[in-house]
Amino acid sequence: MPEEKYNARSVRPCKGGGILVEGTFDKPFSMEILCRILRDTGKCAEKLGVARFFHGGCGITLYRNGRVDVHRVQSTEEAIAILDEVKAIVREAFVQGDQSKSSPASWRAE
Repeated sequence: MPEEKYNARSVRPCKGGGILVEGTFDKPFSMEILCRILRDTGKCAEKLGVARFFHGGCGITLYRNGRVDVHRVQSTEEAIAILDEVKAIVREAFVQGDQSKSSPASWRAE
């Protein structure tokens, strides 16, 4: 079933029309890299761990932990297609292996 990709699920109607679909990428983001990628196309709050931009007429909100919200889509299937495109745009920002130190959630006192 396509709805299972990204654990995408319809959450609620959007004020501006369409629906909000929430999903999850399988890896968290390095906010430093994500903010650099989105510097000219959106807003990014590195310390808060959230970035926002528009893609394909939809609002996209990315969270440090890999969660993503797609605003103003007509269906979960449309959101999944947009998430496929967004994933390609931000792929360099996904935390790989020992880069996890860039995510405060993974910091540990030693």
